Amino acid sequence: MAENSAPIPASLAGKIGFSGVILRNRRLALLSALFLCCTLAHAQNIAFEIQTRPDSPIALVNYTPSTFRIEGDRRQFLTVENRSDKAMVALVFQQAIGGGSRAEIVTIERVSIMIRPREKKRLSVSVQNAWDRIQTAAKAGETLGRPVLSVVAVEFIDGSSWNTP
Repeated sequence: MAENSAPIPASLAGKIGFSGVILRNRRLALLSALFLCCTLAHAQNIAFEIQTRPDSPIALVNYTPSTFRIEGDRRQFLTVENRSDKAMVALVFQQAIGGGSRAEIVTIERVSIMIRPREKKRLSVSVQNAWDRIQTAAKAGETLGRPVLSVVAVEFIDGSSWNTP
């Protein structure tokens, strides 16, 4: 026991009227509320629209609808499937905001990953640049379209590639 604390009699320890219990519970409640608020503020997320082209050799088959923050970087996790007969060695992802002719390309990221024909793999893509752009627009009072994540190029093990038209 600490030097300044006296033992709490068992008859008083569980009673609500005992000030030592209230003080400890209040401190615990305040710390819990602070932790929860900080966690919620830190865990704000953006939901990307995941797009794939019908002629693409890669399919985006599953994704986590929110982003995760890992060591200062926001990441989008998704599962891809190689629909081709050739092994892939890299995928190039494009992050844009909005769609059509008004789409703003925020960043392009090459992800090196070996995927055999017909194989599914889980991977993550950094979406920090899109996150930063959305936050900047929100602070300035701008309205942006929805963020879009898509595969724009695939590199195969034989040196060939597929690109969006």
